[in-house]
Amino acid sequence: MASGFDKEKTKKIMSLVLEKIKTEVDLQTLREYQSLFKKETSLFNRSRAAAYLLMLCGQGKTINLKDYKQPLPSRPGRDEERSDAQRYTLSDKESARLFFSVGRSRRVFPREILGIINTKTAIPREDIGAIRILDNYSFVQVRDSAAEKIIEALNGMNFRGRPLTVNYAKSNKDEDMTLPSE
Repeated sequence: MASGFDKEKTKKIMSLVLEKIKTEVDLQTLREYQSLFKKETSLFNRSRAAAYLLMLCGQGKTINLKDYKQPLPSRPGRDEERSDAQRYTLSDKESARLFFSVGRSRRVFPREILGIINTKTAIPREDIGAIRILDNYSFVQVRDSAAEKIIEALNGMNFRGRPLTVNYAKSNKDEDMTLPSE
């Protein structure tokens, strides 16, 4: 048994937490925390993270964010992907915008779209511009010369058990390829 670990005290803390959830917590706020926890923590690390927080609580400690020299990452690589997407925006004259039938609801990230394109085609990274992931679909900016090759290679392929639709995006002047500022 770990030093300083009091099993009975920890059980009481867990019971108290569960009781406070029922009686004192604003459920909408709790759902927001729960959603953030699910998004930022992999399925395999969720119970470990919860156990660590429970351990800190039992020891009367808190996490001091000033102790961390680097900011805590959101999702692995997410910030890099955003800057990457902004950095490689192609000019409108030499590019086409493609529609991909996958989005955030299917837990797709720009690195995965890049991976699909790289494994199924021989398109260099420089021919792929901004990638914008929306809830149910995505837009990928590509060089005109690469657009047909990508559509032919990816349209109809099986992606996570479902057929992927890839084609030219409909023109919409209100839609631009810049990522929204947060």
